[in-house]
Amino acid sequence: MLRFGIPFFILQLTIVSLFLVSVTRTVSAEPYGMAGCGLGSMVSVWKNDIGQVLAATTNVSLSSQTFGITSGTSNCTTDGIVRADRAQEVFVTYNEEPLELETTRGTGERIRAIASLLGCPTHSYELGKLMKEKHSYIFEPTKDEESKVRSKIILSRLKAKIAENPELKQACIY
Repeated sequence: MLRFGIPFFILQLTIVSLFLVSVTRTVSAEPYGMAGCGLGSMVSVWKNDIGQVLAATTNVSLSSQTFGITSGTSNCTTDGIVRADRAQEVFVTYNEEPLELETTRGTGERIRAIASLLGCPTHSYELGKLMKEKHSYIFEPTKDEESKVRSKIILSRLKAKIAENPELKQACIY
């Protein structure tokens, strides 16, 4: 798996955060001009040609239009709602290796991020502790190593362990 470093992780976390915003509220689609939907249509304050150029540049540089069309966010549909479990799955898919590494320590940015995605950001310490204790089960190798399927399995195992923990079961909305 490629390692892109902290700046790439920040970009991923920003995208996942935008994902979460769409989970908690409906984004109303407004006419967005020739640049199309995507993050650029949401952050551009100018509705003139300059605004359209900035919107298109933002969409292309962050691939937000493709992401928005696929997920139904960023003004790309009128409903703008993405299921939380899909956001969790996307996060695990793109952060599987570093999340597994942080899990061996029981702490880290990705553990805090997954705690937020699971609805219990104030319990990231407890989640990290649980993930460290159950690391071998959560990240147990599977027969089918395809990342899409593996991320679902990892997430399913993590949620099963959260359900067994009285404190996290109450705190997390997963």
